[in-house]
Amino acid sequence: MVYHEKEDGVEIIGFTTDRISALNVDEIRPAIMRLFDLPYTRVIIDLGGVDLLDSTAFAMILHSMRVARSNYCTIRLCALTPRARELFELLQLHTALEIYPDRESCIESFRQSGPS
Repeated sequence: MVYHEKEDGVEIIGFTTDRISALNVDEIRPAIMRLFDLPYTRVIIDLGGVDLLDSTAFAMILHSMRVARSNYCTIRLCALTPRARELFELLQLHTALEIYPDRESCIESFRQSGPS
């Protein structure tokens, strides 16, 4: 359901499911939250292939963002499907979060910003 990779010092979380909802968020949340245990961690949440996010999923993402900021970590999203992007825009979250079209451009954004 959740996989974790590391590339160029950036932690990447991805999903093997096409939906994040109240039914599986309790399995996903710990994998994301443990990345913020160390200050200055750089994290990408790769939403490629995730079409459905319910209110619980959005709450988890916003909570992750708050925890990341409070621990001096950076969190960015990438690879939103058209349906997921539509939901982020409907909720106007695309203006509050750093969202990149694909994983490569997201990793490159960390390279350009230098080490955290």
